[in-house]
Amino acid sequence: MAPELGENDLELFRRWHRLSRPYIAWQFEQFAKFVGERVADVGCGLGNFVPHLRDRELYLGLEPDNRLAAEARGQFLDWGNVLIIGGREADVTSPECVALMRSHRVDTVLAVNVLEHIADDRHALQNMVATLDPGKHLCLLVPALPWAMGSLDRIALHHRRYSRAELLRLAVGLPAEVLCCHYLNLVGGLGWWLRSRVLRSRQYGGINFILMNALLPGVRLVERVVKPPLGLSLVMVLRKI
Repeated sequence: MAPELGENDLELFRRWHRLSRPYIAWQFEQFAKFVGERVADVGCGLGNFVPHLRDRELYLGLEPDNRLAAEARGQFLDWGNVLIIGGREADVTSPECVALMRSHRVDTVLAVNVLEHIADDRHALQNMVATLDPGKHLCLLVPALPWAMGSLDRIALHHRRYSRAELLRLAVGLPAEVLCCHYLNLVGGLGWWLRSRVLRSRQYGGINFILMNALLPGVRLVERVVKPPLGLSLVMVLRKI
């Protein structure tokens, strides 16, 4: 994600929150059968997944950026099951965050487009697994295709994009088993490569959301039947052992 001209980070997140609802629903669909009753959403931004979890016992949103955390908190003041935490306690690399999730008896951790922003992604992954009891799930979505790394990734402060082999290797040695690891959004992956790597675009404009929402029903239907050989993102679900 990259701001439009004159747009600050908070305005970008508001735009994504407003225009990407169909896409967020598709992302959540990848994890729905693994999600329990007490969910921690790491790097929750403005709470994109809250509407999909309104019937759960607890939604614990963790957002290190205090501006985003404050705005998300304000949106869901009347939702009794929603708790938004900002600052260091929301930093998944910190022991405070691990203690917080343990104290809230989290049974599912969501981390969607988070690991690529963290220098020590292995440490972050270890911490997320450590918060869970055996049998509970960690649901990850990360940007895929290292060869598509380009201008938009640099603007979004991505340390990396992942291949499937790299993501699986990251989980080796953890007390968790891999339940699934697959690519998502073939069309989006090719589009990202074109805009970020070839055209070296510096912003992610409104037309991108229009195209994404227009193409999504067809892409979603096809990928529900046949998993693509590559895609914009990788989805991986781990179960604690």
